[in-house]
Amino acid sequence: MRNLTLDKLPRRVLEKLDLETVFMASRCVIAAEKLLFFRKLSGKELSSAAIGRLVGIHHKHCEHFLDFFVFLGLLKKRNNLYRNSALADRHFIQARSIDWTRFWSNECIKDYEALAVMEQVITSGRDWRKILGKKRSPDYELALKDRQWARDFTYALYDVDKPVAETLANNLDLSEYRSLLDVGGGSGVMSIALARKNPHIKACILDYKYVREAAKKIIRKERMSRRIRTLVGDMNRAIPQGFDVIMFWNIGHIDTRVMKMAYESLPDGGMIVRECTPPSRSKTPSPGRFLHGYMSVRPKSQSRDSIMRSLKEAGFKSAKYRKIDSAFGLITGRKSQK
Repeated sequence: MRNLTLDKLPRRVLEKLDLETVFMASRCVIAAEKLLFFRKLSGKELSSAAIGRLVGIHHKHCEHFLDFFVFLGLLKKRNNLYRNSALADRHFIQARSIDWTRFWSNECIKDYEALAVMEQVITSGRDWRKILGKKRSPDYELALKDRQWARDFTYALYDVDKPVAETLANNLDLSEYRSLLDVGGGSGVMSIALARKNPHIKACILDYKYVREAAKKIIRKERMSRRIRTLVGDMNRAIPQGFDVIMFWNIGHIDTRVMKMAYESLPDGGMIVRECTPPSRSKTPSPGRFLHGYMSVRPKSQSRDSIMRSLKEAGFKSAKYRKIDSAFGLITGRKSQK
């Protein structure tokens, strides 16, 4: 469990929450995460004053802030002492790393800032960044320029993507191959899972300098340095040769020009690996479509049909799609033998 959905809250709480209150409640949760509130309180039962000193909450707001979390079912109160509830421990501590807590709370604060001017955006058509007089760089620019952001981003996604990596490793047949290039591989979480599942495989992570620094530490910690190396590079400039599998996983839309470079880099019989979101059969409108367009800084995902078309245009003759999870599908293509 990574997202605390409303159905996890006590029913008595849900009965009192309206849409406006939900927004305020979620902002309080993000404030608590930003302050590492639940982590600092873990295993302790303290008074309001003691928690204020521990977390750094002003006495003017501390007790009311704590009581709000008691109302949400995230704190327990006994004789004016507060402690985490089982729900808070399970969701905010056991189900996520401290790296995810730090990174995602910062990202959510940026999102709230953008959403605060929504009525001006939708009535004027102007970008929220222009209205606020601020620049919010896309992820790839931050990864290039900001060492700390790149480090936090890499470690956070390593935590988040572990289950997906295991699913991929159980569904991707690499028995015919010996070397894998993980383009934009970030933390290396996918390559680590694939290498463990396939002891004959050696992998290389291609990513920006600051991301690579974090990835090297993660790979070393996982004791995979002998089989997984890292390389600084930019897929838009060049795709290294010497690998019989090239994987692009969860890095947004990829231009056909890059796919052609990958095709040229692969040997005959080599394989390309892509992920995609399975086509939705639901007729219910998705909130994500509006919010993604509104934020417009997240990498856009690519549809199955778009990827298949791009692979064929690049030269791959036998592109195949397979749904392997409710959240994502697997696309592979082979470079024909000459």
